[in-house]
Amino acid sequence: MFRLLEWLGRNAMLVLPAGIVAALILPETDAPITLIVPPLIAVIYTVTFIRMDLPALLRTMLTPMEILWQMLIAGFILIIMPLLLIGGCMLADVDAALLPSATWYAVAPPIASTAWICGIMGLSLPTAMRVIVMTSLLAPFTGPFMIGLILPNAASISSLAMFFNLAAMIFAGVIIAWLGQLILGREQIARHNHRFDGLAALTMLIFLIPVFNGIPRQIIDLPSLACKLLLLAVVLNFSTQFILMLVARLSPYRQGRDLASVLAVLSGNRNVGLYYGALPVDPIFGMFTALYQVPLYLTPLLMSRVRRLMGLDR
Repeated sequence: MFRLLEWLGRNAMLVLPAGIVAALILPETDAPITLIVPPLIAVIYTVTFIRMDLPALLRTMLTPMEILWQMLIAGFILIIMPLLLIGGCMLADVDAALLPSATWYAVAPPIASTAWICGIMGLSLPTAMRVIVMTSLLAPFTGPFMIGLILPNAASISSLAMFFNLAAMIFAGVIIAWLGQLILGREQIARHNHRFDGLAALTMLIFLIPVFNGIPRQIIDLPSLACKLLLLAVVLNFSTQFILMLVARLSPYRQGRDLASVLAVLSGNRNVGLYYGALPVDPIFGMFTALYQVPLYLTPLLMSRVRRLMGLDR
């Protein structure tokens, strides 16, 4: 089992896209497997946070200047970018039926596993971790607020219920990670880092099972809608990453290039599953969530090559 986890961790760039192909050919089941999505989201947060030196990270982040800096970054990701993304969708005359899915994407925080993705892409892991911690803590507050601002009638549950659903998944992951550190010890976790890479990959692969359940049939029944949702997911994800990678390339300072590169991966790959687990069932958003995994799972493989072509890996 441990060897399997290590192999998954070392080959994640290829394993993740292969997982999507496997999910598309799995037989459909009538079992209520979507119920495991919220616990899986919490596990994804756990696998990310358990490898952080949480006390040291919090001490670093709790200096006044660092709090201000991280708040500015979080504000850019959680407030400014959603307005820009949805404004772009409206200017592009995106179908009104697709706008709620685009909005859930735009207001979501970076998926916790982007810290791991940054690590395997050779980007700054400490920077990614600090941004993920701050955006994860703020997301239950900013998400419902931004939804009410952008699309007031999009949510079928109250802002308060949405807040508690989001907070439960995020903070459950943080608490389990903290308990895991107490039980296993920081040194033991650091010594077996590749196993935790594999565990992160395995969790993301398992996540595909409930999310893709029934999706192949829906794609066959509604090919036009599926194509539109896939195109929307790809454009939202990769356009964000490409633009911020270009900013990184144009930055005259190494620190600016590193930060923009991390923000590209984090801002493009948002935790759509967080809202999939927090909201009542919506067939269109369900299909979008499944198809959104395509650009997310291709990010390590494709964007690593884009960084090399842009000369950002030097």
